[in-house]
Amino acid sequence: MSRSWEFVPFVLGSLRRPISTGAFVPSSRRCAAALLDGIGTAGTDTVVELGAGTGAITRALDAALPPSARLLAVEINDGFAERLRRTAPPRVEVVCESAVELPRILDAHQVERVDAVVSALPWTVMRPEDQRAVLAAVAKVLQPEGLFATLLSVHRARTDSGKEFESLLADTFADVRRGRTIWANLPPVTAYHCT
Repeated sequence: MSRSWEFVPFVLGSLRRPISTGAFVPSSRRCAAALLDGIGTAGTDTVVELGAGTGAITRALDAALPPSARLLAVEINDGFAERLRRTAPPRVEVVCESAVELPRILDAHQVERVDAVVSALPWTVMRPEDQRAVLAAVAKVLQPEGLFATLLSVHRARTDSGKEFESLLADTFADVRRGRTIWANLPPVTAYHCT
């Protein structure tokens, strides 16, 4: 599926809800690849994507995961979620909820633990208590060797809110590694891989 097919719906959706979307263009394929760098997909049973948008990262996950793996895509924007339900690969379970509700979402889908959580959430525009709630929930539901992968825009990483988010990652996870920076993305982003 071409990136241009996602571009217009994403821009229109982000203009309707700029704060909860946090971006004005969909994530690039390079972003998806940077997020997937640290995920060993061979033995993966369940992956959760937070902030699925129109599905750019969702489709990359679907292509990388073994056929038997479950993929839950969580998206708060009802327009994006509805579009994703129509366009996502068949195995993708789309949930229109806030990522803050992750424990309840997993209970409803009868998921106890996940192998990986991948996120394109707009961390630096979220309330600090929501950041903490989401990260605590992610840490709680990950398998012991599970991976959390997320993106942070380069320009936001230099702000107080970006530095606070990086500190929160370090407080929540035993190991936090910076991955690739995708300069060709708009805006440029850096991937983080946490276990």
